[in-house]
Amino acid sequence: MYDRPTRRRTTTGFGTCDECGRRVLYALTDKHRKIIAIDPPEDIAGNQAVSIRDTVYWTRQLTKDRPRAEEREVLRKPHFASCPIARARAAARRRTTARATVGVRPVRWQR
Repeated sequence: MYDRPTRRRTTTGFGTCDECGRRVLYALTDKHRKIIAIDPPEDIAGNQAVSIRDTVYWTRQLTKDRPRAEEREVLRKPHFASCPIARARAAARRRTTARATVGVRPVRWQR
């Protein structure tokens, strides 16, 4: 009857996307320590540098300070960029009226 909330993933490694069923690689982010889905094939145009440390897959986003993949890192793309269902859901969230600011008094710099 009701959609059950998805359980929070606690392990890294290969698996399938909960939304579209494609094969993905789950990796832990360096910055926020969250697990995100990444497309498994290597991609030189990717913005995620993936490495393995102590049997845990780690990922970091390329930045101006570290713009290239370093030793033992492989460039890949996040799965959100290619998942058709996740992209459609994000687009629907952007279109909702809950995020509209109709009827809100503008701040001084907005006048």
